[in-house]
Parts: sequence; structure tokens; C-alpha cells
Amino acid sequence: MELISIIIPIYNAERYLRPCLDSILQQTYSNWELIAVDDGSVDSSRNILEDYARRDNRIKIISKVNEGVSIARNTGLKFAKGTYVYFADADDLVYSHALQTLVTCAVQHEATMVKADFKAIDEQDEEIFVNKKYYIRSKYKGGAWTSEKFYHKVLMNEYFLWTCLFRIDVIRENKLYFLPYCRLMEDADFMIRYLMVANRNFYVQEQIYGYRKYATTATVATKDYSTDLEAIFNHLFLYHNNCIVQNFLSRISMSVLELKRKTDRTENLWNLSVNYFPYQCARINANLGLFVAKCCLILNKLITYVIYRLDRI
Repeated sequence: MELISIIIPIYNAERYLRPCLDSILQQTYSNWELIAVDDGSVDSSRNILEDYARRDNRIKIISKVNEGVSIARNTGLKFAKGTYVYFADADDLVYSHALQTLVTCAVQHEATMVKADFKAIDEQDEEIFVNKKYYIRSKYKGGAWTSEKFYHKVLMNEYFLWTCLFRIDVIRENKLYFLPYCRLMEDADFMIRYLMVANRNFYVQEQIYGYRKYATTATVATKDYSTDLEAIFNHLFLYHNNCIVQNFLSRISMSVLELKRKTDRTENLWNLSVNYFPYQCARINANLGLFVAKCCLILNKLITYVIYRLDRI
């Protein structure tokens, strides 16, 4: 049985931490280690972790000063001993069949990445809406998909880490990491970098995770995330020749336009986006030129053929 390293960043998560840890302990797949990274909590999260660690030696606690979720996950990756890595959040639920579902597919198909699905749940663990993409994705289950197909047909702009199983060797060999201090879309940045080097990607149509949405959940509209988007933009622009990155950067550019409409705190990122749009236009023009050239070639062949036939009459 392959070892799975579960990494959970924890910061002041006392309210839902016990149900989350209980859901890990209830996994039908038993060969796992839990790396719980306490990111400087000032509530009772540390005491809860110590209580569970005493009951199960598969739980390891790493304590550090508060530096954000990205650095917490990177810290967990340094200590991971498993063949596979699974990320979860401290206020959610990992359904009992989750690890078994993911690792069975990964081992059976020698997958680089396996993705499943989730339920959005409330504070009482009840489903609050139907994830329509769960049904749309059904046609793609079971097959091995290239990175580009997987990005467009399976991810569909959902970059939730906790629906996926990753290979630790792919992460380490390609020196992948989460952008330090990034608070928004750091999961998307990591996922896209991973997909760039992943060649066998699978989708399993199982809801393996309870994603908790509640009244105090922070929203993008209430915070300034311009520096975070700028960091992601700069990080991924190095790979702008990749079609997945091109698509994602275009989406970030559109997000910037929306942020610019709402606030004037995004000047640096706005400048980056404006600089990127000409590149996008140039790429589109180049593709259009190629298309026109192909059309001209086809037309030339058609005219040549017509003349040939007329000469034969």
C-alpha cells in the first residue's frame, strides 16, 4: 500500500478542526500520515492537535509562526514521506472513501494526477447546492487526459486542491511550490504549474470532500488582492508560451479589469495586464495570419485543380 501524506494548514481553526480530524481518522484507506502545520494559531487549535496526536501516531504536528497558507503547505511538503500528497483544509470534511478512491485510480493507471469532486456544505454538514460541473464532467471519467484537455474539460476553472491527489516525485523533481504570502488563487498557480509537467491525468466521478461555506467566510470583494494577483501573474508569465498558461493569464487579465472597475488600488497589476493584452492580441493576430495563409494555400490548390480539369476538357 502506497503511503499518502495528508497536509493540512491550520490557523485558528478550533471551531471545525475536530470534525475535520475525525473525518481523516475514518478513512477506509489506512496507510496515511497527517502533517498538521499549525501556522501560529492563538486559539485552542494546538491543544486539539496534541489531543489527536496522542491517540494516533500517524498524526504529526509542525508548529511555526504565522506566515500564511502557502508557506504552511510548503512546510508540509518538506516533511512529506508519502508517494502521494493530498491537501485538505481545517474547516472541511474528507469523506471516508476519499483516499481509497484517489489512490486506487492513481496506482491502477499510473496516473500523474487524479481528480474527484466535492459537495458544498453548510455549518450542519448539509449540502447547500448542487455542483453542476460534477454532472458535466461525467463524460470524462476513466480516461487518461493530457494536461490541456484536463485543464479545459475537467478542471473547468476549479482549482481546488482537496479534490486531487498529487505525486510527490513530480512536485520535487520539478521544484514546485506554493507562492509565499499569496492569499488568493495560490492553489490555481500550483495546479497549473503541476499540470504543465503532468502527462497522465484522470477524473473519478466521486464526491470525496465536503467544502464548508459559512457566513464568516472571507470574500474577494472585501479585501485588496492586487499584490497576490501580481505575484501569480509574474510567476506564470515566464511560461506564457504554454497554452494552459496563456488561457489562465487571460482570465487573470479579465479579473484585473473587474477589480479596476471596483477599486483604484490595482495600479501595478493594471499596468501588467495592459502590457499582457498586446501580447495576447499579437498571438491572436499570428494565429489569424496562419489561418489566412492556410486558406490561401487551400484556395491556390483548388484553383490549380480547376484549371487542370478545364485543360482536360
